[in-house]
Amino acid sequence: MFIGKNVKLSHYHETDGENLANWQWDENFLSTLTSDMIHPYTANDWEKIFLENTDSSENVSFTIRKTNDDSLIGYVTLTDISVRNHSCELGIGFPKAEDRSKGYGTEAMKLILDYGFNNLNMHKIKLSVYPFNTGAVKAYTKVGFVKEGTAKDEIFYDGKWVDIDYYAIFQDDWFATQR
Repeated sequence: MFIGKNVKLSHYHETDGENLANWQWDENFLSTLTSDMIHPYTANDWEKIFLENTDSSENVSFTIRKTNDDSLIGYVTLTDISVRNHSCELGIGFPKAEDRSKGYGTEAMKLILDYGFNNLNMHKIKLSVYPFNTGAVKAYTKVGFVKEGTAKDEIFYDGKWVDIDYYAIFQDDWFATQR
């Protein structure tokens, strides 16, 4: 159901928290992990995030694994799920640099969008991104996200104020690309 050619969406495995805690120190990953205060996550913190989302009706989290060897390479989430408004926010992360820019993110997003639109009946899936995160922006637009707006000087990042761009994709647009 959630299996692509190179990646699959899966459940949390026992050693995932330890791996994510060790991998989180990549500067390009850690700095985009949150728009608020950066703090390290322990293996237990990572485990808690995934396990709490297991019973949540507002959030869902999947690990991203390679199909050829089941190795963990990232995670993807749908958060702030609004059943009434049929909307949610997508988050995705690849902690290790060697797993970025290989098409894994694009494939994982296609899988999570399929889940969000077909299984959860979302009308709109949205996300926010730093404009200078060009790899992420490229992947988002490749699967059909469209920029909706920009919040100017929204985040204090690396000693200066930076913008945040907001993107969204609608169910009808997603279905049109799947024909």
